[in-house]
Amino acid sequence: MSDINSVEQEIDVAFDSNALTNVPWTQSAWTLLSVVEDHHFNIAVVHPLPEQEAAIYVDGLVNALTYPLRALHRRAPRMAAMLERRYTEEHYLLAQKWLDAAEDYSHFCSIFPLYRAKEIELTINGDSIEPTDWSKTDLSYEAYDRFVANREPEREHQLDAGSIYSTLKTCIRSSGGQYSIEFTRRLWNALERRFAPAFAARHVLPEDWQFSHFSLSQYRAVFTCLQIAAEAWFVARQIVAPGVPGMAYESAVWTPGREALFKQLSRQTGLTVGTVRDIIRYLTFGEVGVRNPDAAIQPLVDLGNGHYGISPFLITNIDAERNLCVLLNQIPADRALYSALVDDKEHQIRAEAIQSLQPLGLHFKHGEVGSTDVDLAIIDHASKVCLCIELKWFIEPAEIREVMMRSEELQKGVAQAKLLNSLFAKRDGRLLALLGIDSNYEFQAMVGSVNFIGRPGIQTPDIPIAKLWHVVSKIKESGSLAMAVRWLKLREYLPVNGRDYVIQEVPIECGRWRSHWYGIAPPNLSVE
Repeated sequence: MSDINSVEQEIDVAFDSNALTNVPWTQSAWTLLSVVEDHHFNIAVVHPLPEQEAAIYVDGLVNALTYPLRALHRRAPRMAAMLERRYTEEHYLLAQKWLDAAEDYSHFCSIFPLYRAKEIELTINGDSIEPTDWSKTDLSYEAYDRFVANREPEREHQLDAGSIYSTLKTCIRSSGGQYSIEFTRRLWNALERRFAPAFAARHVLPEDWQFSHFSLSQYRAVFTCLQIAAEAWFVARQIVAPGVPGMAYESAVWTPGREALFKQLSRQTGLTVGTVRDIIRYLTFGEVGVRNPDAAIQPLVDLGNGHYGISPFLITNIDAERNLCVLLNQIPADRALYSALVDDKEHQIRAEAIQSLQPLGLHFKHGEVGSTDVDLAIIDHASKVCLCIELKWFIEPAEIREVMMRSEELQKGVAQAKLLNSLFAKRDGRLLALLGIDSNYEFQAMVGSVNFIGRPGIQTPDIPIAKLWHVVSKIKESGSLAMAVRWLKLREYLPVNGRDYVIQEVPIECGRWRSHWYGIAPPNLSVE
């Protein structure tokens, strides 16, 4: 263990050693965000990637950004410095190299926690770290979480930027590669009509949730405004870029003044400047006492010069509510408030599932059975089939420690589902009475999770774990609860290796250390 610890520390030091950390924070943070914007502009506008490939690229870039930004936040000199909005080749290449290195580093950040959790073994051989052979693990569960959406695709709204080009053009002021937008009332109304429905549809939590400094509806209003403005900034670059050297790199990052931003958001949302200020503080990288800030969770960067650095790519591609929940759990004053609200969410997802399936003539039950509960039972009395679902709603995990913690929560759900299977097998009178069924029914218990089905090690052959919307959608699509239960029992909801996804070995390195891990991709796409 001591050797592994020292290797991990050496890898951390090697990753942090990028020379961009010698550049003052204002300039280095802006450079890193600007290079990220160049990546985004390239794959979205210059050489557009197919939708699925673009989604994978976006996820990887969001994850990669956190590590160098975190290192800059710790190490870059803090001093009064003017921001030079210009391309500096040395700085650009340093940022580019660091983002590339972050992809490998993120794999190391998974390997070591898995080793400590005794899920894999590591062997040191010279400068090489050899992990357990991952090819012996059933990765279909991880592929499911990667490629099966967290809600019905039909609920997603696409952004329509083309229709606001003419209005936006009249509000852009540009000179060379630098530009700005005057957010007039006319422009803002047009932006809200075109962009707000798509961004608002991503919010699903109860808006009356109240936290220590703001409500969820207030947070939602501010975040949606930030996304609308940031998307406009990205579209403005597309308008300005043709014929401009560097395709308007100098203004790729939106850098509003602090007080001006507060006033703008207050004006657009109707909230007080004080409330807006509180919400922005929560959204600012490294604020509110967060020890290991994450760019996806706190996407605004205080550049230290009276301005924020806002990456349109970052703020328009993250899950605002998921990340707020992660953040609230790191703040003592909000953690208890958030925990008390989780039960409300489980009640809500049960009601949504029942409402969605109501037209099929099925029956629904829930309630206590001795020492356990039935969260949701879906019953077809005509076909004599009963599906009992243990509901699990929690923050979708991102990094590996969260993945392991959420897997433990799902494992508790599996134990509850096993108990329900056991009670039915014993013909428990309380269970049969609650459900209104008899021993001749086909009975299956499962875990229905909103966004994550867990590590391979928690899966058992008798208890399926699937995303709740996916199960509900299958029942609606087939029109048969019996067919959906068969689909679950045979694990037909899982993607198949070679058909739906491929696994490829990925060589990784950091400093003098080398290793290899795996990548999951759709068929016909390589993993780099």
